[in-house]
Amino acid sequence: MNNELAASPLEQPKVAQSLTRIQFSDLYAEEGIAAAALAVVVVSVTWGVVTRYLSHTPSAWTSELASIAFAWVVFLGSAAAFRRGGHIVIDALLPLLPPVASKAVGLLANLIVLLVLIVMTVLSVRFTISTFDVPTTVLRLPQSVTYAAAALGFALMVLRHIQFMASGQLLEEGQS
Repeated sequence: MNNELAASPLEQPKVAQSLTRIQFSDLYAEEGIAAAALAVVVVSVTWGVVTRYLSHTPSAWTSELASIAFAWVVFLGSAAAFRRGGHIVIDALLPLLPPVASKAVGLLANLIVLLVLIVMTVLSVRFTISTFDVPTTVLRLPQSVTYAAAALGFALMVLRHIQFMASGQLLEEGQS
């Protein structure tokens, strides 16, 4: 945690106060759901292989279930990487700039990332809602079950990015 967040509540920005009060950063929801989805992928694919080679009649549902679970692994895994600051950062030019310009470019980059994440969240929520009445081929689940992974993943990335920006971490490290 950043030293600025450890300061007295009067010195913290209001957004940082509310985000630290929630203690959302202590939750590992992304990792937990992604790990469960990965277990579903492994079990589903294993069952598909077993039924294909032992009974010569493969289960039709295994690949569809694995695909749905894999979408959850990807998007929630991306949110977990966001939480840990694990996404790639290209800051080769920032050290060459004067400190004020470097902070300004860092802030601009963070705002652009936030804007893109918000747009992707809105679009993925709209798409998820629009596919609610469209069933998957084999399991006949709403296709929105798959696309909800993107909506939730992007929403969590927005929350994590706001959290980091409010803490000042991203601006100090020059990350975006």
